[in-house]
Amino acid sequence: MLEPVFITLVVIFVVYLLYQRKKRKEQQMGEELDDLIKANDWQGVSRILRKQLIIWGLLAVIATAIGIISFIQGKPRFGISLGAAFFIWRVIQLARLYRTSRDNERWLQEEAEGQQTIEEQIARIQAMLSGCNVTRVRDGITPEALMEMWKETRERGKREGFCPVLLLVDSNFVESMDDDTVEDRERFRQWQYQMLNAPVADGHTLLKERFESLKSDYETDCDWQTDIVGTAQICEAVNDFSSFDGHFLLAEIPVNEPWQIFAYFPFAGWNDCPSAEEHMAVAKYWYEKYGAVVACMTTDTIAYHVPKPVNADDAMTLAEEQFAYSEDVLQDFGNLSTLAEMDKQSSVWSIWWD
Repeated sequence: MLEPVFITLVVIFVVYLLYQRKKRKEQQMGEELDDLIKANDWQGVSRILRKQLIIWGLLAVIATAIGIISFIQGKPRFGISLGAAFFIWRVIQLARLYRTSRDNERWLQEEAEGQQTIEEQIARIQAMLSGCNVTRVRDGITPEALMEMWKETRERGKREGFCPVLLLVDSNFVESMDDDTVEDRERFRQWQYQMLNAPVADGHTLLKERFESLKSDYETDCDWQTDIVGTAQICEAVNDFSSFDGHFLLAEIPVNEPWQIFAYFPFAGWNDCPSAEEHMAVAKYWYEKYGAVVACMTTDTIAYHVPKPVNADDAMTLAEEQFAYSEDVLQDFGNLSTLAEMDKQSSVWSIWWD
């Protein structure tokens, strides 16, 4: 009589010990997972979850197989079926976590590869701007602080003889430059010398001719006054670099005139983007008329800064000039009247090419 009771007690004790061991293991695994997640080590998280998937997957397969066999034999064991259902549920939960972990792992890998590409681009930019002071802007800087930094550097540049420009670097920044120029250092120097010493074209005439050509083309396909000039819509003023986000460099270009910045950036050679010579001509004209200077460049955008927004009399003329510079600006504003309204409020003009 005592023997069955003793065996039962031993079994209960062994089960209790096994349960406590399992509980400690799960707690240890949970702490390890927490540490790996905090360290952003998703590869380690995936490794642990993969082991758990294998263990619980085998239990689910075994329990399911026993349940099926017992059902075929006409002696269904509902306890086994419930166990199999629990194991399967556990596998599904782990599979979801594992998929999330693998997604994070891939994202981190892509982020690392992207960062490596950014570093390569920065090295190429520094080589292209050999002789210029180029500093990295801290990540996470606010648009307001970025604008203040550029303004302070602009004032210092007036005293020390350079013009600053912010460069928003991505994986294709150097590719936005003319390949034939930037890849050959000797050719780049010759081109740069010509840009700095040749007469600058008349930017006003250039923009006027481009505008008349565009207007003629558009008038064949739409109602110019209704569709292109349009009616001004409510728009938000742009007075900082809030539309830009990423890795910035601050380059101090050793030129006295802000339009000469384009002698260091052959920003051209793709789609409808003007040549560097045309950029320089426009920049000179806008500086002399509006006080506009190149403040920021990205892969496809040039941002100009003006001391104050243009007055109402000049706003439509400026909008037409910006449209002539890049017709893609209408994708942002819809029509020239809205663009003119924005120009009356803003100290930053972002011109981009698709």
